[in-house]
Amino acid sequence: MDLITEIVRKNLILEKRIAQLITKMEVIFNIEFHKDAHADSRSTRPEQGQEYNQRKIENSELKYFIENFTKKEIAENIINGNIQNRVPFVVKSLKWELSFPVYPKHESGTYWTMRIGTLWRESENNPMRVGKDQFVIWVD
Repeated sequence: MDLITEIVRKNLILEKRIAQLITKMEVIFNIEFHKDAHADSRSTRPEQGQEYNQRKIENSELKYFIENFTKKEIAENIINGNIQNRVPFVVKSLKWELSFPVYPKHESGTYWTMRIGTLWRESENNPMRVGKDQFVIWVD
């Protein structure tokens, strides 16, 4: 019984810490996202033909997706050590048909910048390839 109580207590403390970061993310993490020229130029893929969703990935779509669906995941994974300074990771979502690599840079203290690489319309038939051991955040 004591072991179960200890496990529950540790999980509650972790959840509380994550919740605190999420509510104050602007202050605590100040995560900035930058989309480079290559990412913008590759946001449509005419060479892929009919199999690829040709709808352009707009800045507003990307910003909405990041603000509403990935910040919590990123904060949790920074805390848990899955996201590390200068080690790229990938965000994928079949529902949103989005995939992109993120290049995190820990500037100082709790300040991080995240540079977004090539944008991709993710699908089951046309997934973005990732490295063998690359960390991937899946978003529903």
